[in-house]
Amino acid sequence: MNNNKESLSDLINKYLDNRLTPAEYTELWRLLNEQSDETGLNEELQKLWQSVKTEAPFIAAAEWDQKIQEAKQKLTISDQAEQQPSIGRFQRYRWVAAAAILLLIVSSVFVLINRTEKNTTIAKKTQPQLQKEDRLPGGDRAILTLADGSSIVLDSAGNGMLAQQGTTEIIKKEDGQLLYNSSDNATDAVAYNLLQTPRGGQYKITLPDGSKVWLNAASSLKYPVVFSGKERRVEITGEAYFEIAKDALRPFKVQVNQMEVEVLGTHFNINSYTDEESVRTTLLEGRVKVTTASENKFLQPGQQAQLKPSGNMKIVDDVNLEETVAWKDGNFQFENSDIKSVMRQLARWYDVEVSYQGTINKHFIGGISRNVKLSQVLSMLQQTGEVRFIIEGKKIIVMP
Repeated sequence: MNNNKESLSDLINKYLDNRLTPAEYTELWRLLNEQSDETGLNEELQKLWQSVKTEAPFIAAAEWDQKIQEAKQKLTISDQAEQQPSIGRFQRYRWVAAAAILLLIVSSVFVLINRTEKNTTIAKKTQPQLQKEDRLPGGDRAILTLADGSSIVLDSAGNGMLAQQGTTEIIKKEDGQLLYNSSDNATDAVAYNLLQTPRGGQYKITLPDGSKVWLNAASSLKYPVVFSGKERRVEITGEAYFEIAKDALRPFKVQVNQMEVEVLGTHFNINSYTDEESVRTTLLEGRVKVTTASENKFLQPGQQAQLKPSGNMKIVDDVNLEETVAWKDGNFQFENSDIKSVMRQLARWYDVEVSYQGTINKHFIGGISRNVKLSQVLSMLQQTGEVRFIIEGKKIIVMP
């Protein structure tokens, strides 16, 4: 049984990668038909689905169509060969049907992966007209506004100490990260700094208490140059990922719109863009309390609090954490995302405006680096055959 499972897993991977020989293809369907262990086969089908979502190579829509037709043909042959149906045989053919249905599900979404140079080459050849007016990806860009109102453009500032406010040194490290080095001596007047990223920008900062914050594009973080008193409080707009330094005596609080997130030491992400449907707080590690005007809830790792404009808050379990923090790691990650959700991310990162002509119902699964040009991302999206793009300066027109 174990050997069969290993063979099935290996053949499924080859099937996804288009490396099956005719003999191996026959063997794959034989193993599917002969599976008597429903749990074992379901595990393999789950692995197949997960590999499609996160690890599968880019596969063009036409190739998926061919796979679907092959699956249908196999099902037809199986049905014709079954002259005296029995419960056992029906169950075995059900596994073949399950595999075929899974393929149909997969074909309804676009597998978007940019793992090899081969994939990039495919994308470049698809729509060369997109490259006539291209956009470079965003980068480490931000403006720091000091307590006295003066501003520092961080992407053009040199490395080393940029300013000193009270007992706190503001340092730009060689990797571009902003560091606050504080002696932690409280002062009578609390001085605040404001870090702002433009569209097409991102930045990382280490706060005076050692907490780390990653700011996504079109976001801001307001914070004191030294944390004093019984709590550590900051304010954000847009999206930020936090890794909070532990301090049991001083909880860390994030104010965002009409919500407050309180932690002692944990990792979490907040997405509060105004063009999104809700403010989303996602917990990766530790424990946080999310408070609104009418209620408060505690989150466990893997949970997400969604605050609607109406003030209603909903807790969602088993959130895709990889998708949530992909931006911090330099990637776009889509989990059955509709075209408008995809384009909102592209608009912020490439600093473009988006307009639509017609209705597009396609959803997308997969990921691609945020370090590629806009034309490469759009070309790969066009591989679905369900969406087309025109770039006109800073404007993208999306069409079915």
